[in-house]
Amino acid sequence: MQLDLSLLERWLMGWSLARGLPLPRPHGGGLVVEVGWPEQVRRHVFADAGAALQACAAQIQAPFIFLKAAVAPAQLRQALPSSWQVQEPRYLMYCPVAMTAPHVPPPGYTAHVTVEHGASVLHLLDATGQPAATGRVVLHRGTAVFDRIETLESHRRKGLATYLMGALDALAEQAGVSERLLVATEAGCALYQRLGWRVVTPYATAVRLA
Repeated sequence: MQLDLSLLERWLMGWSLARGLPLPRPHGGGLVVEVGWPEQVRRHVFADAGAALQACAAQIQAPFIFLKAAVAPAQLRQALPSSWQVQEPRYLMYCPVAMTAPHVPPPGYTAHVTVEHGASVLHLLDATGQPAATGRVVLHRGTAVFDRIETLESHRRKGLATYLMGALDALAEQAGVSERLLVATEAGCALYQRLGWRVVTPYATAVRLA
């Protein structure tokens, strides 16, 4: 899969819809989302760490404005002044076909689906009715964006994340999507690769905190 700004825009559109935020718009050679949270005022997204990103960074003086680029963290670090903090690596991934994951919850767990903002949210509950894991998928213009796949510590290594991905993918398949995207942590990347996902590019983040 070829990386370009339109691919990042499709991912970012799903991320924004999942949170009820304004959709991304072009800005300074990249994309911008007005997030409006105390801990994240705005995010700028670029396809690389070149001149456009560096010019954007030079204009930012306020804290909690994020820069994101489809590069490795070390490359983003080299492109920015020391006042910017570079965060842990992430990976933009895609899946070319439907996942081969179980569609039945692991024993002792039940699942139900709700809708929050623009996302279908799958909740997994344990035998006592307490939350054990959640995951989201946004379906928009032929693209399925998977987001916030989270398992509580006490319920990990029981196949819950694998089930969540399969069940969310079933929703995507029913909608006839042609593209599946997500951004993964280092730990999540290994799981998704086992399910047939492939890394498109590293995805690095920097922020000024003061």
